[in-house]
Amino acid sequence: MKDIKVFDDIISFEKQEEIKNLLYGDSFPWYFIKDVSNIRNKHQQRPAVTHLYVNEKQVNSDFYREIKVISDMVCEKLKIEVEPIKVRSFMQFPLNKNFIGKQSLDTPHLDLPEKHIVFLYYVNDCDGETVIYDYKSKNAFELPYFEDVKIVKKIKPKQGRVVVFDGTTWHSSTQPTKGMRTIINFDVCTI
Repeated sequence: MKDIKVFDDIISFEKQEEIKNLLYGDSFPWYFIKDVSNIRNKHQQRPAVTHLYVNEKQVNSDFYREIKVISDMVCEKLKIEVEPIKVRSFMQFPLNKNFIGKQSLDTPHLDLPEKHIVFLYYVNDCDGETVIYDYKSKNAFELPYFEDVKIVKKIKPKQGRVVVFDGTTWHSSTQPTKGMRTIINFDVCTI
């Protein structure tokens, strides 16, 4: 997959609201992480909370059934079949500017070291754009410097929107400033 595709309202508004209410509900289990993009990064720390639905192709959460409809609809739109490798939610909160410094961009990263496709679903309207870069590297552990990357596209988070791109494309989020930024990230391979 070479192109970056953006689909609005990939699922019905009723389903969007159901998923948003699930993730923002009192009984949904979120877990703290030190950095939303790369915990090995010593240059930047952007704490968030996460939930892991699928890990190494194994369902890890009873909530996966509720969100799988998103990937099903993307597959229907693209006329492909996929297998989930890793599926996670992230919730980022606005952070104090003294904590994050001048750079609002999170660290450019790859989700996985192997070939895959990313379906990135936005749970809510918010700021905190997704940024896609032109950077290519030999592996997912080689972190580029900001001066080495060129921004190719910025995608504004919008409830019900999904962005689809080649998983070997370096990308990052932008730190939200006005409220929570909540996404569901599907890393999948075609079958």
